[in-house]
Amino acid sequence: MSLLNCVDKEIGRFGSQVSITQRGTCVNTRAFLEPLRYRNKIYIGGEYHPLGFLRREKYLYVGKSSHRLIENESVIEAQGSKYIVKRCETYYVKDTPIYEWAILVPYGDEREDDYGSDTATG
Repeated sequence: MSLLNCVDKEIGRFGSQVSITQRGTCVNTRAFLEPLRYRNKIYIGGEYHPLGFLRREKYLYVGKSSHRLIENESVIEAQGSKYIVKRCETYYVKDTPIYEWAILVPYGDEREDDYGSDTATG
């Protein structure tokens, strides 16, 4: 059994049911989806704000390489929650795509990194 088949089989066996919507199509598949804990957030910008905690929830997605994701466009729905892909990459072994990896944020939330610049142009 090839590495790709093994990874696809395990994602299909142990992953959660998710739907991926992008470019007008929706695909149902399985993937791993879990919150990134505090220790992981230091690598992706989690921090405290002087006036209180900034809501900076992020989630890790690992899914089949046959379902490529698009940053700031792909929407993932799982267990009644909706997320948008903020960063994604395909993991390769040699020239074979093995799985799709992504950082997700809750869909529709105004995120700190989504705000425009505070400087006015005039």
